[in-house]
Amino acid sequence: MCMEQQDELFQLIRSLSKSEKKFFTQYVNIYEKGSSPIYLQLFDFLNTEPVYDEEKIFKKFREANFKKNFPVTKHYLKNLIVKTLRHSELTVREDRDLTVYILDIKRLMAKGLFPMAKKMIEKLKEEAYEEEKLNDIIHLIAMQRGLISMGYYRHEPEVNLDSLDVQEEKLMEMIRQLRVIMNCSIKLHSQMNYEMNISPDDTMESIKVLGKKISTYKYEDLMSAKARHTYLQFWAMYYCALGDYKKYLEWANKKLDFVKNEPHPKTVTNWLVLGYNHCLAASLLTNDFSEFENRLKFLEGMEFQSQFHDTDRFQTVSIFALLYYMRQNDAKKIQYYIDYSQEGLHRLAPFMKNAFTYTLRTSVAYAYLKLGKLDECVTEVNDLMSLTNGDTRRDYVGHVKIINLMLRYEMKEYHYLSYLLKNTYRFFMTYLHTSPVHKFIIHYMRDALKTKDQKSLDALNKTALEKLRGIRFSPKEADMTLVGLMEDYLSRK
Repeated sequence: MCMEQQDELFQLIRSLSKSEKKFFTQYVNIYEKGSSPIYLQLFDFLNTEPVYDEEKIFKKFREANFKKNFPVTKHYLKNLIVKTLRHSELTVREDRDLTVYILDIKRLMAKGLFPMAKKMIEKLKEEAYEEEKLNDIIHLIAMQRGLISMGYYRHEPEVNLDSLDVQEEKLMEMIRQLRVIMNCSIKLHSQMNYEMNISPDDTMESIKVLGKKISTYKYEDLMSAKARHTYLQFWAMYYCALGDYKKYLEWANKKLDFVKNEPHPKTVTNWLVLGYNHCLAASLLTNDFSEFENRLKFLEGMEFQSQFHDTDRFQTVSIFALLYYMRQNDAKKIQYYIDYSQEGLHRLAPFMKNAFTYTLRTSVAYAYLKLGKLDECVTEVNDLMSLTNGDTRRDYVGHVKIINLMLRYEMKEYHYLSYLLKNTYRFFMTYLHTSPVHKFIIHYMRDALKTKDQKSLDALNKTALEKLRGIRFSPKEADMTLVGLMEDYLSRK
């Protein structure tokens, strides 16, 4: 793993927006009174570097004590950046953290400024209800009780202890509903993505038990938008886990319609991205592309201030667009989304997990192969081989090996291909927690090793393609990508 990914300070600096960097330097200059301390010089240097390289740092700062004090300087700089983010309203967030303002109210009350605190409580409580910050509302109600005891609501008889009790009881029920549905949703996600391959039969039974538990709730009885959204998401994921992709698409559409048309907290913009993600995935699984391109275009045109939410948007657009246009054999669009993917991988690198990076780059490598750009495919495959080392999940290594097999076949390296086929087969055979997709590949490669000529290989590919289309698999991006690429490749051989 490269140093760029390991160093937290460098990652933190790369993640800052221009406004946040400007605020940091202004904050330091106020307290340092125009001087240039060594930690600020280090910040300015790292801010201009494309990758983290300690050798270059020590060449830049040659003072005898710098290297000795380097860990302390880095630690101080990292904490100072976090501190400025905490105190800066320039920090870009789609979702305001009301807890910060609740602490401000507590400080005002500690100083005896109760009328000012009362105004802030009422304003913040209204915002908290709009954004369904349920736990924050409970804190604010507790503060209002204190103000009632001191007589600050004597001219507002509608705000009394009994009315606050009613509010709190309703809030507790809303929290209880949300917690039960959210816990089931989290368990379902875990079972789909981490437990299904280990014990599929037991996991499927556990998933059905979760479905029965959620069935006790009716959508119209749920008291919060967050509970209703989580409820719709649960059923979309549930039918996806069962392999009923038509039902998956149906519930994904319901969830997207909810986010687009029903009242909900406006700050949770990632709900919209997630809704489109499920709909695009379900379209690929059902071959129902009636709204696919319109949804893709809308999602690509969205703009976010938050780079975290922008990363979610980019990941959805890049992976599903490549899979779709490769299926449509649209060379112009394939090249466009190769460029789009590579630009986004560079721009949003600090916010992306390695797992997605490997999955998307594997798709890019195959896209080059489909376009006949073998040199570019070789470069991408070689880079991926060097990145997917022993620390990487082995299923991602397997994906790269499959693309490499396809590449060597297109390059007509038949002698090397024979060795590579056996090597890849042994790799998958020793991969303990195989998914249905990996099991298919094992059987395919075993049969491919037995073929004697092109005619028998073509016949095998035809049979394998029919089997592949009947597989029920986890719709996580890695498996969807591998199935999509295998299906495309086998269908044109």
